[in-house]
Amino acid sequence: MDRQNDSLIAAFAVTLFEERQKAGLTQEELAERADVSARFISFLETGRRQPSLSTLHALSKGLRMQMQDLMAAVELRHEPEVSAPRRTSD
Repeated sequence: MDRQNDSLIAAFAVTLFEERQKAGLTQEELAERADVSARFISFLETGRRQPSLSTLHALSKGLRMQMQDLMAAVELRHEPEVSAPRRTSD
């Protein structure tokens, strides 16, 4: 199973950038709040890295939002490839 999903990574990157901007934070400020490096925030916002669950939690707390709200924003932006469900004979 291929777990690479460029569109999901891109959706997260854009969402993180936008949420950080809405919060009025620099990369350095968010990094300090989330206990990560500013370089790592940059990598996340440019899609060069993917966050772990622990990092997602820390980022959401740093943004002062619920993790589920951060992920809901990512999900709204993400357009996964949708395949038609298989039909079974009744």
